[in-house]
Amino acid sequence: MKTTKILENKKLKMTKLYDAAYELFTSKGVHNTIIDDIVKKAGVAKGTFYLYCKDKYDLVDKIILKKSAAVFDGAMKAVAERQKIKEMDFLQSVIFFVDYLIEFFKQDKKLLSLIYKNLSWDLYEKALTYEEMEGAKQIFIQHFITAGGDSEVAKQRLYIVVSMVGAVCYNSIVLGMPYPIDSVKGELYRSIRQILAC
Repeated sequence: MKTTKILENKKLKMTKLYDAAYELFTSKGVHNTIIDDIVKKAGVAKGTFYLYCKDKYDLVDKIILKKSAAVFDGAMKAVAERQKIKEMDFLQSVIFFVDYLIEFFKQDKKLLSLIYKNLSWDLYEKALTYEEMEGAKQIFIQHFITAGGDSEVAKQRLYIVVSMVGAVCYNSIVLGMPYPIDSVKGELYRSIRQILAC
């Protein structure tokens, strides 16, 4: 019973840190937020912060991974639900997946901005090992192998698609330029289909 209470308390503190940091990072920016701001807003001691994170950039990475995993999980579930209604081939599934992400980020520009501005190659690699994202990556790679390609080409194309979708979404949704997202979706999807053609 005591162990359960300790674990619940740890989880609560971590949630408070995540929530406070996310709010500050998305309102003030990562560079303008200091650890003292985060712990004050979270209502925890500064030492507690260092029990869970090396520094604020470690916390940024953890938040991005956690939130990205949740979004990807939602997208994968949406694809699975859609497959029950109408069977989709690989390309249709990828486009449906990307469309889900676009619609999600149209409603949460702050998260899109945080992810796009702070997504490093190292973080991208870590993200692809998360359980929620690993399944999508494996389906993607398996498609290329089945079609006679190899896993290295599949990884390269996945990287290109992720980078392209991220840049287009950030520029069109967050910055609102050079085109609104709804006016370029068709061209984005056409480009994805071309990149993914085996």
